Amino acid sequence: MVYLDLEQSSEPALRIACELADRFKSKVIGVTAGLPKAPIHADGMIASSVLEVDFEQLNQAIGRCETRFRSALKGFGEELEWRSNAAYPADFLAAEARAADLLVVGRSENYAPLGPLQLLDIGDAVMKAGRPVLVVPPRSTCLALNRVLIAWKDAAESRKAIAAALPLLRKATDLAIVEIVPEEREREAAGVRVADVANWLRRHDMTASARVELSAGDPGSQLDAIASEARIDVIVAGAYGHTRLREWIFGGVTRHLLQHGATCALLVH
Repeated sequence: MVYLDLEQSSEPALRIACELADRFKSKVIGVTAGLPKAPIHADGMIASSVLEVDFEQLNQAIGRCETRFRSALKGFGEELEWRSNAAYPADFLAAEARAADLLVVGRSENYAPLGPLQLLDIGDAVMKAGRPVLVVPPRSTCLALNRVLIAWKDAAESRKAIAAALPLLRKATDLAIVEIVPEEREREAAGVRVADVANWLRRHDMTASARVELSAGDPGSQLDAIASEARIDVIVAGAYGHTRLREWIFGGVTRHLLQHGATCALLVH
């Protein structure tokens, strides 16, 4: 399932959805949603004529998204489906996620977690969907799946993420597991944990290297640097966060991957 934003280009996400669909011989569902941007007057009322115009503009934007989706994946013929609605984007995507194994979303150049009514809040979608979400950076052109980095943290989210990623991991030629620890005294225990994960993958007929890194500042930036140095195609990670006044407060690595990550990231909450 690939999400198309109403207000910006979704070309990187479309290209990668196309590559994945071809590689896994899968059906592709295109999705978009948004709400009209009608101004509310001081008395709390909205003129019906204004609302009609806004709904017409919304329907036109949805139509343009469907056209882009079908054009980008025209080679898949009957294996395409389109879903759209007048709704909050993250809520609609999370609900439709029941029909998919994987969600593909593109991040804008200047991604803001709390965007307008027609821009997907990716973090909200990740936390609500109950499916793995592949977050595609704005300048991505392809997804090789040759080198995959598993960002390990000994928590339920990491276990769910690696299990959900198994189909992608089986395509990789180079798997690496990395845990970043804040203090040297934690290195030994972390070494045992990542070795366990490597052995689990071995029982699934996959070979992975395992290493522990001492924290060197912001863990998200450090993970990005490790991925860049190793020419990683995808980072697999658990998504960590909690709500406060209806806003998600994310852990450092999750926040970095959602807002600034230079590598495609497969996230699972």
